[in-house]
Amino acid sequence: MPVKKGEGERILVCVSASPTSVDVIRRASSLSHAIGAELIAIYVESTDDQDDAKTVHDHLLLAERCGAKLTTIFGNDPATAIAQYARVSGITKIVLGKSPRRRSPFASGETLMSRLNELAPDVEIVIVPNRLTADARRFSLVHILRGEHLSFFDLLKTLLILAVCTGAGFLFTRVGLAITNIVLIYILGVMGVALLTTGLGYSLLSSVLAVLVFNFFFTEPYYSLRSSPDYFATFAVMLAAALLSSSLTSRIKAQSIQTANKAYQTEVLLSTSQLLQKAEDRDAILRVAQRQLSRLLEHSVLCYDLSDNALPEKPALLEIGQDNGFSDVPLDRERELAAWVVQNKKHAGHGTRVRPEAKCLYMAVCGEGRVWAVMGIRADNAPPIDEYRKNLMISILDECALALEKDHMTREKQRMEESARQETLRANLLRSISHDLRTPLTSISGNAAILLENPEQLGENTRQELYASIYDDAIWLNGLVENLLTITRTENGTMKLNMQTELISDAVEEALRHLDRNVARRHISAALSEEMLMARMDAGLIVQVLINLINNAVKYTPEGAEITIGTAREGDHALVWVEDNGQGVPPGDEGKVFDMFYTGVKRSPDSRRGIGLGLALCRSIVQAHGGEISMKNIQPHGARFWFTLPLAEVKTYEQ
Repeated sequence: MPVKKGEGERILVCVSASPTSVDVIRRASSLSHAIGAELIAIYVESTDDQDDAKTVHDHLLLAERCGAKLTTIFGNDPATAIAQYARVSGITKIVLGKSPRRRSPFASGETLMSRLNELAPDVEIVIVPNRLTADARRFSLVHILRGEHLSFFDLLKTLLILAVCTGAGFLFTRVGLAITNIVLIYILGVMGVALLTTGLGYSLLSSVLAVLVFNFFFTEPYYSLRSSPDYFATFAVMLAAALLSSSLTSRIKAQSIQTANKAYQTEVLLSTSQLLQKAEDRDAILRVAQRQLSRLLEHSVLCYDLSDNALPEKPALLEIGQDNGFSDVPLDRERELAAWVVQNKKHAGHGTRVRPEAKCLYMAVCGEGRVWAVMGIRADNAPPIDEYRKNLMISILDECALALEKDHMTREKQRMEESARQETLRANLLRSISHDLRTPLTSISGNAAILLENPEQLGENTRQELYASIYDDAIWLNGLVENLLTITRTENGTMKLNMQTELISDAVEEALRHLDRNVARRHISAALSEEMLMARMDAGLIVQVLINLINNAVKYTPEGAEITIGTAREGDHALVWVEDNGQGVPPGDEGKVFDMFYTGVKRSPDSRRGIGLGLALCRSIVQAHGGEISMKNIQPHGARFWFTLPLAEVKTYEQ
């Protein structure tokens, strides 16, 4: 199979603050498009880097517009860093600009190109000629000190340190120590200035001042800047040592600060993964992403949640203290940018080609073919986001998208499982109803047919028995239908409670008036509390609970069994129980009696086969009232079913 042109080719273009980077990036882009290769733009950041951060950012942005993937690496040796990245990333070509050779006799003669040829011999090096003159690239003190800011406190620190060193020098002179010890004191002071001040300028200033002060106070003629030629070599060595030590100290300090910043930013990324894993729902995931982006970028962040696949009118703002950072941002107008991001799945706003004058940078949180949310970063009142933090920001957004996608899949799975459970419930319900309704309906239709066909041949007692049988079957069917309707409303969440403050004893008395006719064959007694117990409840539903519990006791006890209904106070709840002395619940089935479609195996001979909805309905009603329901077998035999209801406060009014 023939290999396509450019297949497997990866081009690396080196970016810097040099004006020639613009030409280098465009040449590399043309080359990548010509051979169909992937383009990667790399910037090597070092501790002693003097590049203009804004210029580097603009050049990287140009590379991104040209289709390059951006990356930033760190190292004080650019050639080694680029060569290592090229090896691990499978780079086939490196494009860089050609800098004019320095004419200084102190130059090493080694260029970046020659170093890369040695360190990455298998990679093709493409050189783009540099149109700048050598004079434009030569050493400049102004270039080194660019970006330095004068600070009164840093200047005061510098002068105080040199004053302390001078005092120590007079002390050394008084005790008779050699002048070389004083030189070391000033070198130590220069190192202290480098540590305690910001910027290289104070280190250079302290180096020069240290030599001048040493010459003024400690070399003959004293208190004069004139000195013997014998000290010129000492001054030169002292200045060189001071400059070298201050430079090394400043570099170490800058490196430690840079390392601390990178460690903090990496810690933000790692903690994001942990926090997203702990987030329980969609809102929590987006709040985590907002907070972590704000920590990483030190910018204000807003979020548009597309939970309904539509952009909301107002974004969620992250409060930082008393300010969310968007009080002066026209969010109504910038919402159009967020809508554009949703439609095109690209960045827009500040720093991009789409409405660069906007105050915020808008980025999409994208999953597989879907935008889950849009994050807006306030970027107009803060320094530009460097490429390292931008890459971390994209990583956080990707992790957020994965977490949202996982949450969506989990909820879809739960929905499907719930749908399957409901479908199974319907199938079981239909199967149970079709089986259990056949017997009473057959009995009703058969008895009615007998009464219609041969009424004159039946005796009065026989007719009364047939009437009673039809009535019992009709009452049983009516109770079944009531339970079915109530359990259906409970399952689909449409059951509305008519909550009123009622006496528990009234509900018990009402339930006793609506019991099955077979209850007359059992001995029912009441053990109601003498205390007036009142609860907030739907009296009709609580009566239905009591009827179901009593009928359940009748169903599973023989004739003549004892059934007791009792009430009592239990803390801030009312306790209601129904107790019988039947056979109880089979061992091991105590936890199943409130499950839907559970039916016991032992029952009285005159009871019908139930479909296992009564106790399940009782549990749903009691839980809807904020109570609990349970049961236990009692000794020597029998069972107690009980439930609780929160007590209501009784208000008394004095005349």
